[in-house]
Amino acid sequence: MAVEETVQPARPASKRPVKNTLIAAGVLVIVAYLAGFLPSYVKGNRLENDLRLAGQQNRMAQLRDLAGLAYFEASQKNYGLAAGTTARFFERTREVADQTADSSGKTALKDLLSGRDKIASELAKGDQAVLNDLQILYVKTRQATAISSGAPPPIN
Repeated sequence: MAVEETVQPARPASKRPVKNTLIAAGVLVIVAYLAGFLPSYVKGNRLENDLRLAGQQNRMAQLRDLAGLAYFEASQKNYGLAAGTTARFFERTREVADQTADSSGKTALKDLLSGRDKIASELAKGDQAVLNDLQILYVKTRQATAISSGAPPPIN
């Protein structure tokens, strides 16, 4: 009696290692993409925030400049120029207040608009007393723009 050997046919190579390799390669591609994308995304967001903050600070500086210019023009008895400057100041203040997201800053800026009619009428009459009102407006503007821009309040 002869022992019969059974020969099993050769199994085809398992497809599992190829599938695992493809999955690992896909994961590596995604990780490489994210490793390149995320730093630039974070940097872009940071730069966008910096730009927004710089724009806000610029708008606040423009308000301070207009208030100071109005006071200077009135002190030189250029009431017509001062009236034009204060009109630009109050219009710009309204625009900046509408663009400000911070509620306390928005309130502080809108409070600056309360003296508009009084200052306009005094400038139209050429009244010297407008200098005191413009000086108060300038000080309030400095305080309001410091609140709105997030900077520490100015030292008087």
